[in-house]
Amino acid sequence: MLNAGQYSVTYLPNDETIATGRYQVLLYDNNFGAAESYPKFDWGQLGAAVVTDYSRGTHSFGCIFTVDETARTYELEDQIAVPFSGYVSSAQRVGNSNSMLVASGMAKTFIEYDRYGLPIATYEMEAEKYIYRVYKCDL
Repeated sequence: MLNAGQYSVTYLPNDETIATGRYQVLLYDNNFGAAESYPKFDWGQLGAAVVTDYSRGTHSFGCIFTVDETARTYELEDQIAVPFSGYVSSAQRVGNSNSMLVASGMAKTFIEYDRYGLPIATYEMEAEKYIYRVYKCDL
């Protein structure tokens, strides 16, 4: 599994896995290869696995990984294809549910998905700039 440009990494606590050194994290994978801090890296060497041109980006992902600190490994457990955004985005597990709230910043959308990856609600913003992050909170 190759990831390029992760945002909004969130630890997902689970009482069953804490004692074993295994846990899950949720993140927004931009699916965009660029790093101004390391300009000599050639993202093109990764082939079509990573988008390196904004105009060719079609989707990013909300991803859940299981991390095993003892084995020093990680494994993709679930991912949802979301509107492409090379920068400024977020993903959040909503409360104790299995739904995921994803903000695709450059696409100026945020969408809540059910546990099967189907949209529950979709919102679009008319704005000059991008959506940075979106969070859903109980009030």
